[in-house]
Amino acid sequence: MPNASRYLQPGYTYHLTHRCHDRRFLLRTIRERNDYRKWLREGAHRYGVPVYNYCVTSNHVHVIAHVDDPTAVSSMMQLASATVARHWNRLKGHEGSFWEHPFKCTIIQGGQHLLNCMRYVSMNMLRAGVVGHPSEWHWCGDDELMGRRSRYRVLALERMLESLELPSMAEFQRVYGDGINELLARRRLGREAVWTEALAVGDQIFVERVADSFGHRHLFTYSDVGTAAPGAICVREEKARYSSNRA
Repeated sequence: MPNASRYLQPGYTYHLTHRCHDRRFLLRTIRERNDYRKWLREGAHRYGVPVYNYCVTSNHVHVIAHVDDPTAVSSMMQLASATVARHWNRLKGHEGSFWEHPFKCTIIQGGQHLLNCMRYVSMNMLRAGVVGHPSEWHWCGDDELMGRRSRYRVLALERMLESLELPSMAEFQRVYGDGINELLARRRLGREAVWTEALAVGDQIFVERVADSFGHRHLFTYSDVGTAAPGAICVREEKARYSSNRA
């Protein structure tokens, strides 16, 4: 998983992930998950970050957000994570790490690739075997995306439509919902590591442009994504070998 502090750049949409320390189930209660969503919403509004989807699980969170200002995104994530950790530590009389640091990121090309990633995030708790449909897990963006939640909204739906290149929420709900139903019918519920472990996912031109933008393309490797995102490839940060002479 690429380190967000190194790879946040304006103009891209990112899939951000943040895990609890040692993968502990520190967000297992309704109160804790509500608390995280509350402060994610506050951070998105306070710092002007367009959030397109999210999922708060029992031991990690997913956030899909567009980066206009990297500092604003970092501030949003810091507000939510630090406030939740402080409240939890005070309630439990605990000292020590609540989160793994820092949060991680994957750049997602707009259009169909972004739509695939949004579905993947919404289906997180299906993969965990907790629910049978995204609509049953109320700590993800599905309620807002499908028009079931109108108060205390987290998502920037108009900006999301722009990034998805879709004309209306009605059209979004049709293609998003049809895709969820197809995945359920085909039982495609397995983890797809590319959405969290790659630096970028998209077509070849897009991922090569991303790699070029960081100025050290020789440190990256490319591969087909496969069934996770048909027609896409990903670029990953090459793991340095102990014998490497690279700086």
